[in-house]
Amino acid sequence: MPNPGLNPDQAKTTYLESRKTDLRESTLKSHHYRLKHFVRWCELNGITDVSTITRPEIDDYANWRRHDGDLTKASMKGQMDTLRVFLKFLERIGAVEPDLHEAVPKVSMSPSEERNDRIVPADEAREILETLDRYHYASVRHIWFLLAWRTSARISSLRALDVEDYHPEEEYIYYRERDGTKLKNGVQGERPVALSEETCTILDDYLKHNRVEVEDQHGRNPFISSPHGRVHRNTMRRWSYQLTCPSFRGESTECDCNTNSKQAYCCDDTVSPHAIRRGSITHFLREGLPEKVVSDRANVSEDVLDKHYDSRSKLEKMNQRRAFLDNI
Repeated sequence: MPNPGLNPDQAKTTYLESRKTDLRESTLKSHHYRLKHFVRWCELNGITDVSTITRPEIDDYANWRRHDGDLTKASMKGQMDTLRVFLKFLERIGAVEPDLHEAVPKVSMSPSEERNDRIVPADEAREILETLDRYHYASVRHIWFLLAWRTSARISSLRALDVEDYHPEEEYIYYRERDGTKLKNGVQGERPVALSEETCTILDDYLKHNRVEVEDQHGRNPFISSPHGRVHRNTMRRWSYQLTCPSFRGESTECDCNTNSKQAYCCDDTVSPHAIRRGSITHFLREGLPEKVVSDRANVSEDVLDKHYDSRSKLEKMNQRRAFLDNI
């Protein structure tokens, strides 16, 4: 019999505390977000002690969550995977009945479903950069998109950059992990990334004319800065939605992304920063860069690159291989 006395919110807090040493902060936040819906469901159903939760109730929650959140299959899989791990923890400490986690539905996905196919195509990225170069030259949004596209970087890497990480003479930047600005893969994600002379010229002009001189709470000099310090992740996401809206590139649309940037995420044609990263990686692969080079540059394993990032068709890959074989 499970030990009674732990309410759902206490159970969530206890679980998250136990994972602080082995999960990154961003993952912990994801688990908190997913599990708060389970706590909410418990409150709605009068469940005040997790030891009373039954297998049928776990199935009831899964059905409720799917409809309450109008979740995609991928989102539902993430929700259920986190719930399963949470219940395994509660089983281990004797707070719920043994093997309760087995009642959590398994969401199976095909390889095509596992991949988020939304990307920024190379021609759109080129138009965005041309618009930025013409109307917003060396602005903070310009250099953010420039680095996101040309270095295939994650938000965490871009946000972590300090002024000292830019080496204009040697033409490279160095993504580093530090307190307060963690990289997704920790110190394994630290890497120098080469830049072109053109990119360095724009970065130099940004530092000289447009960067806000400010320190963050750790006394560091953020490369991508605002009057409030280091630019927040949510601000970068908003930039992504705004810059990828067709109206930003001068196309006629019915949305008002340019006049109301905070609502740009509602536009059907806008994409998240991850889609910029996927588009960038696919672009470099299509240009013929070896997968190992792209893998190292973007800090992603070749297996993950092939499964989640590479949007080339099988025919494209065949034709690129043919080019290498022509002289053999």
